Amino acid sequence: MKRKWIKILVLSISIVSAFSFGVNSAQAKGKSERPVTIYLTRHGETTANVMHLAQGWSDFTLTDNGVKGAEYLGKGLKGIKFNAAYSGDLTRQEKTAQGALKYSGNTKVNLKVDTRLRECNYGSYEGRPDIAQNVPEIAQYFGYNSVQDFQTKTGKMFQNKMQDGYYALDQQNKLNTNLPSQYRAESSEAVQKRMTDVLTVIAKKQQKRGGNVLVVSSGMSINMFLSAQNYPEYQGVGIANDAVTKLVYKNGKFSLTGPIGDLRYFNKGRENRK
Repeated sequence: MKRKWIKILVLSISIVSAFSFGVNSAQAKGKSERPVTIYLTRHGETTANVMHLAQGWSDFTLTDNGVKGAEYLGKGLKGIKFNAAYSGDLTRQEKTAQGALKYSGNTKVNLKVDTRLRECNYGSYEGRPDIAQNVPEIAQYFGYNSVQDFQTKTGKMFQNKMQDGYYALDQQNKLNTNLPSQYRAESSEAVQKRMTDVLTVIAKKQQKRGGNVLVVSSGMSINMFLSAQNYPEYQGVGIANDAVTKLVYKNGKFSLTGPIGDLRYFNKGRENRK
């Protein structure tokens, strides 16, 4: 009988110890995972922007205004310490990130480049007039009476529908190009996935240290990411050059902190440019 009670006592101690270890491990894990604030930023003005051409993966560079815009953005971010910085591999994205780091006083931060932060791929439709040709053709393809009808009926998912239009038309090779399949337009779902994947990887990598991370991408790809997060604030509005959307990554989720496409930092830097 005595041996039986000893066994029960030992078993009870083991269970309590295991439970305590699990709680302590979870607490230790929680302490080691600090909140990460991502400054998700659209690149500055490009030559394609002012010519109203679809850019996508095509590598149009910044205009003089675009270079200045990166400077203003950086000056507006002055005082914010970045622990890491990332951009896509397109010139407009890298130059914007470099300017923002330089003028914000974060010159010691090493910019990391990730292709998953590129703009949406428009495939054969890149380099064509966007508003004059591409949008009307996509509206017609989906059976809308006009571009305005297209925008009104798709609402905040207009840009997603646009991207799916590029994908569908390019898969059918409507422009009769010889573009290899790997360079054809992406679907909105594909862009949502790669943007969510890369931002999650960036946030998780930074969790032990926490703090601020600058991430420079492009307007449509940022909107594709935001559209997948089900934020009530998301309305699918176009994001301006050098605009910032602040996100906090905590407990495996991204939450908005501030407005989408905020020009506060750009405007502050422009006002204090002297």
